[in-house]
Amino acid sequence: MAACSFTVRLERPDGAWSFSAREDEYLLYSMQDAGIEGPVICEQGWCLACAAVLVSGAVDRSAALTNYPEDAAAGFVLLCSTRPLSDLVLRQDMHETRRAMTQHRIGLNQLARAYPPGARTGFRRGRARPAEADTQ
Repeated sequence: MAACSFTVRLERPDGAWSFSAREDEYLLYSMQDAGIEGPVICEQGWCLACAAVLVSGAVDRSAALTNYPEDAAAGFVLLCSTRPLSDLVLRQDMHETRRAMTQHRIGLNQLARAYPPGARTGFRRGRARPAEADTQ
């Protein structure tokens, strides 16, 4: 069965872009496939480099290695570990959004930035895989 595809609008201080994102693909990779550059370091949900604010829509944040309900309540998403569940509008300032999410977590005494063993030596989780690939 084919994965659903949703329209994502990414708003930044220097412009806005729209791209398609499949429900089984992390937003970061859908964005990159559309030719949109963005900050990325760990690709696992640790470093907050790819932080964005969810303006509207529904997402699955469960793949982030640091996933707090308070982040969802504040509207933060990590593009490297978030999949769309509907059409989305996201807002991202490549420096200020990361800073805001970091300060948000520090204020709640939560992990604000960490790197797993091997992250700086090329470890990478990579793209989400369709569910049928897991059964092979």
